[in-house]
Amino acid sequence: MFAIKRALKLNNREATLKAKHAGLRGVVFNMGLSLRTQMYGRVKLSDSNVINELKKVLTNHVKKQPGFAWMNQVSSGVYQKALIDLKDAFNRYRSSKWAHPTFASRRDGQSFTVDSSNPKVVLNAGNTIKIPTVGTFQGH
Repeated sequence: MFAIKRALKLNNREATLKAKHAGLRGVVFNMGLSLRTQMYGRVKLSDSNVINELKKVLTNHVKKQPGFAWMNQVSSGVYQKALIDLKDAFNRYRSSKWAHPTFASRRDGQSFTVDSSNPKVVLNAGNTIKIPTVGTFQGH
């Protein structure tokens, strides 16, 4: 497996789409971290169980609230990957490799990763990049 890192040339619509994806990643990560921190010591659940319950809460309750309706416009693979990243952060913390996970901030950079069952990114001739579940973008 390998990764390709490319700079994208975004128009206004694509920049808004990227900001929504990055915002969703931060919101979900922070929500999960907050809930896991509050539950620590009170409830004896593994991190995997907490993440699975959080996915259910996000899908069935949070996304249906009027203030969070924008989450439905974004790929669900983004919040699934954010929760996987949170679980990995707690695994590193428990193995004493890293400090306790901290809240995501916009100052840390706006990025996201899509967790998809079809992870093929198509690089067309020229500068077009097609990312599954997100869209087609122009590269530099």
